[in-house]
Amino acid sequence: MLPFPPTCARLRNGREVLIRAASEEDFPRWCEMIQACSRETLWQRFECRSAEAVIHRAQHGFGTKKDELIIVAIDEGKILGESRLCLIPNEDAAEFCVLVADPWQGLGLGAILTDLALAWAKKTGIKRILVEVVPDNLRIIRFLSARGFQFFGEEKGSVFRGELRLEFKILKG
Repeated sequence: MLPFPPTCARLRNGREVLIRAASEEDFPRWCEMIQACSRETLWQRFECRSAEAVIHRAQHGFGTKKDELIIVAIDEGKILGESRLCLIPNEDAAEFCVLVADPWQGLGLGAILTDLALAWAKKTGIKRILVEVVPDNLRIIRFLSARGFQFFGEEKGSVFRGELRLEFKILKG
């Protein structure tokens, strides 16, 4: 897996944030970000409304898994949001998710984190990006659809599955 190079990005409010791969040492700051999320934001991302439950589930191996890339946005020592790619073995595919804590939503951070994760996936040779979204999260469904994701509902209606096929262009000499 290719390393993710740190970069800076400017938000709509003019703030510049650092974007880099997360490490194990970021876990306490990540927990603070989760606690800054509303119950609705937690539900739309984790299908759980409790920050404590989300943190409990994530505490083992944060930022250390070989098959996972967590990209975080940092400003003044705080993690504002993340995007995450979890590789699916033997499929040239990865599961994707993005989360921006409530105080920093609407500033373009989700788009920045998403676009950087998708560009990294393409460079790495991943051919398909998969997502699962709760059906009432129309904002993320529209957002990802605009980036080429196609969505399919489940029979039970509890989740929408989406897929983006990454295109590779072969250049002829």
